[in-house]
Amino acid sequence: MKLAGKTALVTGASSGIGAAIAEALAANGASVTVNYFRNEAGACAVEKKIMGAGQQALVVQADVRKKSEVRRMFEEHLRRFGRLDILVNNAGDMVKRVATAETSEETWRDAIDLNLSSAFYCCQEAIAPMRSQNFGRIINISSVGARTGGGAGSIPYHAAKAAVMAMTKALAKELAQNGVTVNTVAPGIIDTEFHDRHTAPHLRDEWIKTLIPMQRAGLPREVANVVAFLASDDASYMTGSTVDVNGGMAMY
Repeated sequence: MKLAGKTALVTGASSGIGAAIAEALAANGASVTVNYFRNEAGACAVEKKIMGAGQQALVVQADVRKKSEVRRMFEEHLRRFGRLDILVNNAGDMVKRVATAETSEETWRDAIDLNLSSAFYCCQEAIAPMRSQNFGRIINISSVGARTGGGAGSIPYHAAKAAVMAMTKALAKELAQNGVTVNTVAPGIIDTEFHDRHTAPHLRDEWIKTLIPMQRAGLPREVANVVAFLASDDASYMTGSTVDVNGGMAMY
């Protein structure tokens, strides 16, 4: 197992891509802290799968938009596992799809806090333990829309996700001498509840047909497997990179 003996913390891991990431890391040998905000049942289901794979799991409720709760979450992880090898900043959401002229200050701030500030706070807390052990893997989840601009009504979300890419590059430079790599994964249209909430079915189908050469949505495990690779020693010479998982929707 490529991640045997490693410990990981995954935010927003109670469903969708986050759940698949937590399960993939465990399948590769890592012990995993499963963070959730509201979906306790989902987090406990992920915990059960991790334990079924023979690995240790810790479920921690925390609102990662709040620095104090992020700090508590990391303290709980370190108290349980003693070290932190892998951080996956997955928590995020569009909040709502709304025209730019009608976007409220609250919606803007909510999108920035959930998609950008949360990742920044988690990276801050990860630096000390990773530096102390001269090893770490930070993987930030962005979006294809950070490159393309996304669909109508999504500026706050995709602006935040683009900032995550920039933060990844800056932090990769800062931590390169400490044995810590920092990379981004940018999913395209993935078959999760995200698009059920924010994209009309006919529009989703149209995007898949006209924008994706592979003519299908991606699966959460297809994103998770890339994250597991970036967390492993196989990706030891990759840092500051963005890996696109989008079926050809955007090619760089």
